[in-house]
Amino acid sequence: MAESQAISRPQRDSDYPGRQADCIAALRPAVADLAATSQDSIVAAIGGEMTGDLVALAHDAEGAGWSFKEASAAIETLAREYEGAKGAIFD
Repeated sequence: MAESQAISRPQRDSDYPGRQADCIAALRPAVADLAATSQDSIVAAIGGEMTGDLVALAHDAEGAGWSFKEASAAIETLAREYEGAKGAIFD
């Protein structure tokens, strides 16, 4: 996977309201970078499949303090958001 954006840390180590939204925000730049280079990974994420690039990104997020499960859910959400925005251009 190409060098991606730095992933920000959660506000706290423990659970808190809005934590998943923060995870999505933290991963948004990295997923956008991935979308620009690997459309196959974005399509896979929409289907809930984790390609090697997506697994690596989720592990990078773990290093920043997010759980793998949180990161995976955020990646899937962002992939759907990306594809939805792309489709909106043609609506």
